[in-house]
Amino acid sequence: MRTTLILLILLLTACNIGGEPGSAASIATPLPVATAVATTPTTIATALPRIPAGTYDDLEIITLLPPDAIPAIDDPQFLRASEAAEFYDPDELVMGVTFNGETRAYSVPFLSSHEIVNDAVGGVKIAVTW
Repeated sequence: MRTTLILLILLLTACNIGGEPGSAASIATPLPVATAVATTPTTIATALPRIPAGTYDDLEIITLLPPDAIPAIDDPQFLRASEAAEFYDPDELVMGVTFNGETRAYSVPFLSSHEIVNDAVGGVKIAVTW
C-alpha cells in the first residue's frame, strides 16, 4: 500500500497537474505517509507448507541426478569475439563478467548443461553458476 501511494504521488508530480512548468504550483508538497506496522519476521519453519503428521510417509522424493553428476568446468576455453559469430547466434544469451579490465562471456545454453564454471577473471578466482 505504501509503495502504491508513493508511486501515485510520483506520477501526479511528474504529470504537473495544474500549473506552469517551474511554477510554485508544480512543486509537490510531500504528503504524510503512514508508518508500517511492525510484524514478526517469517521464519523458515512458519513459511513451509504444513503437511499433516503421518501423511508424509506416503510422499516419494525422486532424485533425478546423484550428487556431483553434473561436472563443473575447471579449465574453460574461450574464443575471441571476432570468432564467436562462427559458433554462436548473435542473440545468444550470455553471462558477462568484467574485472580489472578483463572481460569474459559465458554461454547460458552451455551453462545449462554444466551449471558451474570455475575461472579467473582479472586475476580473481570466480565461480560462474547457472
